[in-house]
Amino acid sequence: MTGPRTSILHVEDDPSLQNLVRITLEQLGGYAVRTAANGYQALDLARQALPDLLLLDLDLPGMNGIATLRALREIDGMGEVPVVFLTAASDLMGDAEFRAFGVREVLPKPFRPRQLVQALARVLGPRGD
Repeated sequence: MTGPRTSILHVEDDPSLQNLVRITLEQLGGYAVRTAANGYQALDLARQALPDLLLLDLDLPGMNGIATLRALREIDGMGEVPVVFLTAASDLMGDAEFRAFGVREVLPKPFRPRQLVQALARVLGPRGD
């Protein structure tokens, strides 16, 4: 019998990328994935159930990725959730603000499915399932 799957909250406004990431992470990584199309939806989902990891795009409608991350960090318990950005923007890890908000990695778009799963596994560490 296995325990609960590791949950990932993926915030991405492009429906085709939402599907690709969800399928990749569920099938290759065994993760449970919830998807939000914008920062406001992400806040609602995080309030319902805290994720084990936040996978976030930078360029989002209404509230960009940084603003979304700031707002999510205000939710009780979200301060400890590791963050990975999956974005077309580059060279973001040099930004002190990213590190201060707990961003562990910035992964490029487009991505290779297996590399995405491996990167998230590194960030999450060993799993007990």
